[in-house]
Amino acid sequence: MSSVIHQPRLAMFIVMRTTAVLLAVLVLGHFALTHIVTDVSDTGSSFVLRRWSSALWLAWDWTMLAAALAHGGAGAWLVIEEQAGGRVAQHLKSGLVLTVTLLLTLGTIALAVGAARGA
Repeated sequence: MSSVIHQPRLAMFIVMRTTAVLLAVLVLGHFALTHIVTDVSDTGSSFVLRRWSSALWLAWDWTMLAAALAHGGAGAWLVIEEQAGGRVAQHLKSGLVLTVTLLLTLGTIALAVGAARGA
């Protein structure tokens, strides 16, 4: 019975570790492109539009967004489990899922609009 209770906690733990490694690669690649390979003074909205005209960079940025939201959401889920109990925890978790879903949707729309303008 206790293994069933702790499975969501284990899943969040695995999500945290997996997304941390993924984010390390994605963020360092993003940093290298925008601050080392490209002159910082050339990094503006036109640079972003040019970058978003490439499917690779759209996928890169969306994956970075999704991984960051999953990482933050999993961490917040674990904090809620440790600090809140009962119905309060369930309401907070529902709000967390709604918030992460909303942010991912808005981020996806922003990337799609940016890609459409860059095309």
